[in-house]
Amino acid sequence: MKEDEEGFLYPIKNELSCIDCGLCEKVCPLKNQQDKLQCKDVYAVMNLDEQERMASSSGGVFIKLAKYILKQNGVVFGAVFNEKYEVFHVAASSEEQLIPMLGSKYLQSRIGNTYKETLTYLKENRLVLFTGSPCQIKGLYSFLRNKKYVNLITMDFLCHGVPSPGVWKRYFEENFVGERTNPPLAEVGKNIVLLSDKSLPLRQTKISFCCPIYIMIILI
Repeated sequence: MKEDEEGFLYPIKNELSCIDCGLCEKVCPLKNQQDKLQCKDVYAVMNLDEQERMASSSGGVFIKLAKYILKQNGVVFGAVFNEKYEVFHVAASSEEQLIPMLGSKYLQSRIGNTYKETLTYLKENRLVLFTGSPCQIKGLYSFLRNKKYVNLITMDFLCHGVPSPGVWKRYFEENFVGERTNPPLAEVGKNIVLLSDKSLPLRQTKISFCCPIYIMIILI
């Protein structure tokens, strides 16, 4: 995987080791568009635990589902910051490991070997919850050759398209590296990037990030 000028990772084929099997093209989601699935049911959900909800995003649904999976001796995959404030996908098998996964990261994570790890757990008949962006979920199913696993649950979110990792890196270096102290990992994300009173360069930049989508959550 190689970064482009905007910081996005793209696969680069190694001509010396390639055997022209064509597998990369067979599983490429862009080359193999599937028919749209019909929506079965729609639910509006909000976590009634205020502490969990305030530490989360989008109603705090993830933490409830994740805890249920762990109680079934399952494994949860989600995105976390590392010590360099880069976002990676990791596996969690305890509630303590779920905490860094809470909240929006506003940066697409690096999948690493988590698809392979997921397949290993599935073959061990363990329940797996894999969360990520829609394209990451599509990538997982392509990696699994679209085989149906009854012990696999996937969860994605409405996505406008992921922002440039290069923009995030520049913003972070301009605001938190050097004279200023790096913020705690739990505070990096929406509250820092969008609401910080010290993020004037970002506020003064008027950029249209596609058409906004607004969702009303109704308690029933």
